[in-house]
Amino acid sequence: MKRFLQWSLVVAQIIVSAKLFAAPEHRLTRDFWTSPEFVRSFMGDYGFRTEVEPKVTRAEQQMIGEVVAKAQKDLQEAITYLTGKMSLESSAALDFALATMHFQSDRLGRAAGGYEQAIRKFPNFLRAHKNLGYVLIRQGDFDDAAEHLAKALSLGEGDGVTFVALGYCHYALERYVSAENAYRMAILRVPENKEARNGLVNCLLATDRHREALALLDELLERAPGDVFCHRARANALIALDKPKKAAVALEILRRMDQLDLNGLLLLGDVYHNLDLHSLSLDDYQEALQKQGNLSPDRFMRVAAILIDRGSYKAAFEYLERIEQKFAQGLSEEEDLRLLSLKAKVLLTTGQEARAAKILHDILSKNPLDGRALLLLGRLAWKEGDHATAAINFERAAKVKEYEADAAVEHARMKVESRKYEEAVELLERAQFVRPRDNVGRYLESVRNALAATRANR
Repeated sequence: MKRFLQWSLVVAQIIVSAKLFAAPEHRLTRDFWTSPEFVRSFMGDYGFRTEVEPKVTRAEQQMIGEVVAKAQKDLQEAITYLTGKMSLESSAALDFALATMHFQSDRLGRAAGGYEQAIRKFPNFLRAHKNLGYVLIRQGDFDDAAEHLAKALSLGEGDGVTFVALGYCHYALERYVSAENAYRMAILRVPENKEARNGLVNCLLATDRHREALALLDELLERAPGDVFCHRARANALIALDKPKKAAVALEILRRMDQLDLNGLLLLGDVYHNLDLHSLSLDDYQEALQKQGNLSPDRFMRVAAILIDRGSYKAAFEYLERIEQKFAQGLSEEEDLRLLSLKAKVLLTTGQEARAAKILHDILSKNPLDGRALLLLGRLAWKEGDHATAAINFERAAKVKEYEADAAVEHARMKVESRKYEEAVELLERAQFVRPRDNVGRYLESVRNALAATRANR
């Protein structure tokens, strides 16, 4: 049970801190925007379907033909030519053609404006709604993009690319059920579409259906064993399903593919740590510290805390010193104080009280209300038999909201050692009021029993 709780805590930490493995990145890749399916869906041809697209005069048809010919040679010349021919009375078809050329030139604002103008003139203009949806995705306006893509589908559009784009919009807006439905429709139409299948995987992960995601990923990896997205998503699913051994294998596969980044390496170290493979975990932690990356110092300090908790004090202290070297002057004041506190904790645990006290006083000179330092100084004074100084530090630490409960418990433990059970009970009751915990509750009950026994013997 203890092992399960420890691993569960690490899983929760992973999901918060290792974004790479929380859910593989949800974005439409360059492959989507340059795929033949998208080009066909977006560009189509410059003909128009009368039931869902505007009528064009013979003169306008001729003009569009000239524009297409010019665009094949010089897109900007075609844009200039068509712009000069436009008027408020021009067909929506011309607005559509000009907007499409602006999109090809990556002028998204002008493209959006052109499609909007075409829709104002012809509200049921299917391709204008669809293409405007694509433009809005590029601009990050997923809500409006979804509305226009859905309108295109209601008007009769049925290509898989449009469903992929709609699914992406819903996913970005955290409408996971709608996104899943769109991605499934896309897969029916284009079974091999990478964006559709990746989007469906993300929806399953986002809604905690990890077993279903894992089954799908295993199927996809049979077809494409080298797909990095699938391997990352699979590692995520295995971690969420509390399968650390299989998760370690999945992460090692990514390492051998040279696709395991800094965050992933620390994650692998955490997995090995929870499998009691401490030598492997330390190797990964040390390697991570040497890598370049933009991970915060806090993540590395959590590694040091793990090493301290398992009793690897020498390795933890060396790791903390390497963190100092790695980040040099890049630590914030809060990070610097935390690092010093961890160092002091190691020194106290290994009997180096004088060095620990020096660091703790250094911390308090920078921040007199540092609860960690006050708590550790209280423990140090208690250990040295100076209960008065220890009590002062515990009381000062208790004034820091984050450390109030822990300080009260430590103070109570010192009182119990001195057989001052009544005072200890008051402190423990205070700690439970601030932050109820089962283990503290059990300790409080045992101290109450000791108090009752003492009174009975008087």
